[in-house]
Amino acid sequence: MEKRDRFLLETYIMNTWHITDDLDTVIHHVSNSNIEAKEQDTLLNMLIGLKELYQVKHQQLFHLFEELIENGSIQ
Repeated sequence: MEKRDRFLLETYIMNTWHITDDLDTVIHHVSNSNIEAKEQDTLLNMLIGLKELYQVKHQQLFHLFEELIENGSIQ
């Protein structure tokens, strides 16, 4: 069993960041698809928006993690 500590938590946090890579893959796929231009544009805008949203959420999460380490809440 894995040692459950701040390093494992950091690993889990960093692993969740991969959703932005996954969204890049979907964005690339949609960009190269034969979808009607207007529909493609709408879909790409939604995907890009989701990617930005998750980047902000992950930055907030990691900032909180660093703050908790600094103030000793997580050792």
